[in-house]
Amino acid sequence: MRQLVSSWVEAQKNGYRNTLGGAIKELSQECGIKLTYSRLAEWRAGKYTPSQKVLSRLFYDVLPWALLKAGVKVTAEQQDALDGLIWNVKVVNGERQIELL
Repeated sequence: MRQLVSSWVEAQKNGYRNTLGGAIKELSQECGIKLTYSRLAEWRAGKYTPSQKVLSRLFYDVLPWALLKAGVKVTAEQQDALDGLIWNVKVVNGERQIELL
């Protein structure tokens, strides 16, 4: 779990070019939590474990980045198939929505 959190931070900064503050804000909004820098540091240190919903979101964000970093090129169709195997995917009004488990 600690590696997942560290990978999420790296993916946000280096893969998605997102600031850590922006990533924390997005994660907070998506998961309905009030995440702080200190809580994120505690997750990285293994002091606390994020909820299942947060872990699901972290994995959702990290998976495409990790595949690219490992040199695995995934098509959009393959990414859709992976998403469908791991998460519940719905299409509402033409918009794809991922249900975090």
